[in-house]
Amino acid sequence: MTTSGNAFLDTLLERTPPAASQPQRGQNYNYPPRLYLKPDATVVWLQGDPHNRAYYEDKGYKLLSEQPSRGDAKSEVARYMQDEYPKILQEQREKAAIVNAIRRAEARDAALNIDTDYDIMSLEELRDFLQQVKDEAGKNIRVIVGKHKDDQPDTRERRLLDGVETTATASIEELERRRGRPGPRPQGA
Repeated sequence: MTTSGNAFLDTLLERTPPAASQPQRGQNYNYPPRLYLKPDATVVWLQGDPHNRAYYEDKGYKLLSEQPSRGDAKSEVARYMQDEYPKILQEQREKAAIVNAIRRAEARDAALNIDTDYDIMSLEELRDFLQQVKDEAGKNIRVIVGKHKDDQPDTRERRLLDGVETTATASIEELERRRGRPGPRPQGA
């Protein structure tokens, strides 16, 4: 069984049923996408209709529940989106910063020839590898991870409003100015 290194995702993988249940009949349109945990411990948005859910569960995917279970204050979806996803995102950003630092060091030092698959390395392995590169290059390679504009995952509402003006209403003159047109003509002109 695959482990992700994340305790929450590992417990969900353990609870994944071996076989899918028969989907119930119902409406066959307008099902929202749902979060699924894949057997490789990645979480993805996929179709949420009963037939696709059964298909994904047959492939070994775990549908994250949207309702809190007994004894839990949050549903699996809420816990993943609010608690676990920011941690995973932070780890991915740190990994990317380390990989970029290693690649820059290799580009600057002609004596370095690095041949490795960064995707299969954990964060700790990448940190150790960076230390090896520092020792080999004889230079202090610093990794600085700065702030990011939005560390929270996109909510469905925010994705729907992308590109939509949500500020207070503007005058006709302001709207025309934004469109690059001159304002309306005065009355009687």
